[in-house]
Amino acid sequence: MYQFLWNEEHHDVPLCDCLFMVNRRRLQMICSAAAALPRIAALLLVLPCDYVWTSKPLRKDSECITSVDCAMNGECIKSNPSDAQSRGICHCYDGWKGKTCEVLDLLPVDPAQAGLKLPNNDSSTWGGSVVYRDGLFHMFASEILNNCGLYAWTTNSQVIRAVSEAPYGPYRKVQVILPPFAHDANVMEAPTGEVVLYVTALAGVKPRDCRTPHSVSHNASTTTARRQAAEDDATKNSTSLPKDTYMMWAPHPEGPWSEPVLVLNSTIWNTDYWAKNHRFAKCDSNLNGIILDDQSFLGLWRRCEGENLLTIPHTLTATSWRNASSYQPNIDPLFVLGGSGAEDPSNVWTTTTSDIVGQAYHAIFHDEQSTRCMLGQCSANGRHAFSLDGKSWRYSSVDAYQRNVSFVGGTSISVDTRARPHIILDPHTGRPIALSTGLKETDASGYVWTLIQPMRTLHQPH
Repeated sequence: MYQFLWNEEHHDVPLCDCLFMVNRRRLQMICSAAAALPRIAALLLVLPCDYVWTSKPLRKDSECITSVDCAMNGECIKSNPSDAQSRGICHCYDGWKGKTCEVLDLLPVDPAQAGLKLPNNDSSTWGGSVVYRDGLFHMFASEILNNCGLYAWTTNSQVIRAVSEAPYGPYRKVQVILPPFAHDANVMEAPTGEVVLYVTALAGVKPRDCRTPHSVSHNASTTTARRQAAEDDATKNSTSLPKDTYMMWAPHPEGPWSEPVLVLNSTIWNTDYWAKNHRFAKCDSNLNGIILDDQSFLGLWRRCEGENLLTIPHTLTATSWRNASSYQPNIDPLFVLGGSGAEDPSNVWTTTTSDIVGQAYHAIFHDEQSTRCMLGQCSANGRHAFSLDGKSWRYSSVDAYQRNVSFVGGTSISVDTRARPHIILDPHTGRPIALSTGLKETDASGYVWTLIQPMRTLHQPH
């Protein structure tokens, strides 16, 4: 149940132009009834509906024919809905903006609720995947140990759980889920209540101690020294150690956790020859996705391909998320992209619209069409993608987020790297409410942390 206050200063705007909801037939009935009401200083409308958005100005330059033209992140509102081929205007759902509703409508970050930063910055954190249970938001993230920066992720990363009473934080570390090497933590819930975690992992890796000189520390004295050490590590570790993807599950985010089960073998599925340096490379898959109502799994993963190891997204499906033998990677590229492609698919979420039968699937990717992390320079932007069937996906031509982060109080930063996107969903409605990303603020430091930035929504959670 949602309430809207109509002010007399908008008396010259037809009421139907101020209210939008998923069920257009219900909207038309409400508008017809409202037309008979007298104009008063304030008119309170109570709208019983599943999805409601506040009034936003219509854009004359964002014409659409169906909500597919609005990336299934909004409704295509038409003056003549009975004409299927007539053009309308994209009206974006809460949290989205832009001509085609593919730009995240992000709010300034409250520094007191900024995500996950560990005390004294002794350890870095990289990316936060979040589920809600029993009054707490549970974040699963990578912690990079021993004062090391991001460049030591292949030896020093472990998966931790952190909790917060609010979706934006602050989060506090409470548990180590997997010791090094463990990375790419992506968590989701099964319809039957299990908490399911996908991770890249390899047992028995000894972490570096970056508190000594000549290490890959985020306090390294010079950029050149840091990069040289990072390249040495990359040659020694990234190309020789497998980065297989495992799945674990538990009845609760606190556990107890099952033993890790192999679902994607990097040696089989993600090994390619890098002609430039005459070596083999095994890339982490970044596997993420959604468990559907029938217990099947719809996943997105990246594969390193070609002479320059372009990072190309693909789909993966499993008839049952529990059955490791049913996981089937698809090696057909998901998109045709420029540059080095895209990586780090977020969790998948769904939407419905009034004019399209069925639901749409959505994800955010870290875009690498302009730079390449494996070549020493990461980008700081991400893009939205969606699909109507889970098989064919459309990748946006505009950025969903960029490197600039604004804070409450008027300050802002422009970061060097912003990757590992995850979308935090409202635990009651399932709608997106925040963006989680890993941040590296400056290129002079390998130190990284996990930012959560709220989206502009009708009702902000606390």
